[in-house]
Order: sequence, then C-alpha cells, then structure tokens
Amino acid sequence: MDDYAEGTYRSFNAIFTRPIKPEARPIDRDPQALISPCDAKLFVVPVTEDAHFTVKGAEYSTAAFLGCKKLAAKYAGGLCLIFRLTPDDYHRYCYPDSAGVGKTRCIPGVLHTVNPVSAEYVKVYHTNTRTVTMLHTEHFGRVLQIEVGTMMVGKIVNHPHAMHVESGIEKGYFEFGGSTIVLILEPHTAEMDPQIMRNSENGAETVVQYGSRIAVRAAQ
Repeated sequence: MDDYAEGTYRSFNAIFTRPIKPEARPIDRDPQALISPCDAKLFVVPVTEDAHFTVKGAEYSTAAFLGCKKLAAKYAGGLCLIFRLTPDDYHRYCYPDSAGVGKTRCIPGVLHTVNPVSAEYVKVYHTNTRTVTMLHTEHFGRVLQIEVGTMMVGKIVNHPHAMHVESGIEKGYFEFGGSTIVLILEPHTAEMDPQIMRNSENGAETVVQYGSRIAVRAAQ
C-alpha cells in the first residue's frame, strides 16, 4: 500500500481503483518519448493488410477489432501494442503523448472471460466492449488508443477532457478485473525499445509501468 494514496475504502472496487502517488509512477517527460499508458505486460505485433492477431487465445483482424475496414487500412504497416493488465496491476491509465483528443467511439459487445479454457471456444476480443479514441499526437501521428472491457470490467471509465491533453495525464480507469489497452500506431512514427521488440519477436511480453518510456519518435 506504500505506493497508494491514503484513504477510506468502503468496497473492494474502491481499493482496486485507488489512485497511486504520483512519485510512485514518474512520467518520462522527454517530448520525444512515447510512454506506456498503464502498468501491463506489453506485446508488439506489426500491422499488415491481412494480419490476424492472437491475444489470449483470441484471433482477430485489425478491421474486426476496430469495427471499420477503412480505418484499419490507414494503419497498415504500423504497429499494434497490446498491453495486458492483470488484477495485480494498477488499473488507471493515461495518454501516451501530448495530443489533440478526437471523439471516443464505443463498440458494444458481449462480455466474456479471458480464462484460457474459455478462450478455446470464444473469440474473446471480437465480442468484448471496446472504446476507440483517436489521438492527434504531437510526436507520433494519429494514434488509436483502445480500452477493452472483459468479464468484471464491463465498465470502462474515461474522464472528460479538454480538446488537448498533456502526456501522462490520466485518461481513465478500469473497474475490478483484468483487461487490456491497445495502441495502434501509423507506419514510421515510432522506434520501439529494442528489448521490447526482441521479446515480442521471441513470443514474450515485457513488463512495463504507467509513464515509462517504451519508444521514441522515429527519425524523419
């Protein structure tokens, strides 16, 4: 509890969503840095026209995930960053770069567990609730930030914000349960941390923290 703000908690969900002390999650203030939006296990995959991503036993195309073929086509050649949160992670999340905030679109779905046994039978991420926000970032082009609600996390709480936000400002939080955040980047906008890429190429996730650097702006 040392990392968390002191308070009185009247429910387990209040404990689960409690805010962390700012000094416990310092934000990388380098303007060229893309920061992790959350505490998570990160896996990176390339976006191709016919790409199908397998996450927690669920396979989906970029178009199916975003609910729009035209939007998905604009990110062909880019990167898909999958941040898997587990119940022990801090479940608040932030903006990965300073940005103008576009509209958030909600894709409703049936909530299913991400239990591996269930994943054998259910295409989890095709049917889960997603919120898709277009970020017109200062350093990484148009970034899509998507929050995914799974069983016990049907409620994705996004805060109202001004038209422009600074990197590291809290965007919202998940209520109790494990869930996922996805960032989709345009081609040639970011150079990922080499260790993260090596891990992903070897089929392994990388543990990252809210506000930590995961990439830098690509050389123009």
